[in-house]
Amino acid sequence: MEVRWFRSQFSSVVHLYRDGQDQDGEQIPEYRGRTELLKDNIANGRVSLRIRNIRPSDDGQYTCFFQSSVSYEDALLDLQMAGQ
Repeated sequence: MEVRWFRSQFSSVVHLYRDGQDQDGEQIPEYRGRTELLKDNIANGRVSLRIRNIRPSDDGQYTCFFQSSVSYEDALLDLQMAGQ
């Protein structure tokens, strides 16, 4: 199973979870050490991404891509910082 959060390109990895582990090595440097995948409801098909120490450059569109051996889904979301 893979859960990939990315910005404009599939290779611009904000957070990657694959085969039961976070894959920090593929993260783009500006997110390294600032993200956490919240997996409490992963068995129900729900995950969330926490980004710490939000920066103005974090503002914008994110894509979440989920893939398993039997299905895949994706979702888009826009992060808007308060006061922007």
